[in-house]
Amino acid sequence: MIIAHGTHPGETGKNNEDRYGVTTFESQTDGAVTLAVVADGIGGHRAGEVASELAVQTITGVVAQSTSNDYRAALESAVTRAAQAIAEHARSGDRFFGMGTTCAVALVAAGRLYIAYVGDSRIYLIRGGVIRQISVDHTFVQEAIEHGVLTPDEARQHPQRH
Repeated sequence: MIIAHGTHPGETGKNNEDRYGVTTFESQTDGAVTLAVVADGIGGHRAGEVASELAVQTITGVVAQSTSNDYRAALESAVTRAAQAIAEHARSGDRFFGMGTTCAVALVAAGRLYIAYVGDSRIYLIRGGVIRQISVDHTFVQEAIEHGVLTPDEARQHPQRH
């Protein structure tokens, strides 16, 4: 398995609110488990870099402390706990009010890939030279496509596309 990572603040010169973490730990039943977490603070909101750092730290910690090999449940619990931690921190002061982040998580154990995601940070699978998007954006435009309000071609030009 090849793992690479990096961040970029985008084309608008904004503060880079991206955070990521890659961790490998040992499972008693499955051997080496690799966890990758990418979080991107929601632009235009306060303290996106704080929200994305909380997401990466919380998800990594919850999964690493899990003693079960039910990785789907571990990821669900980790993402839920991260959302709770971000919401709690957002209530701690005006500087953090409204902060948020997108998040994409991939876990590989025993030759299987498990994913979890929130928002529009995408997960792609590259296999046999083919790149395939395996997550679905949580956005207004994606919902409009799913409900037949917009076609994929219309969505590419929509002012609320991401």
